Amino acid sequence: MNEHPFLKGIGLGMLAGAAVGATMMKNEKTIKKAAKHTVKTVGRLAEDAADTLADKLPSM
Repeated sequence: MNEHPFLKGIGLGMLAGAAVGATMMKNEKTIKKAAKHTVKTVGRLAEDAADTLADKLPSM
């Protein structure tokens, strides 16, 4: 009477869900960090391109 396979299944499912959730949160942080780095890099490239273009334009 102490062993309930249904309750064991629910407990294992909850543990598996928590493990997957924790793994996804780690990946989400990594993705956010990579996205932030990419945005900074693209911003710097755009700024450098604008500076280069401004240098090549004739002065007035």
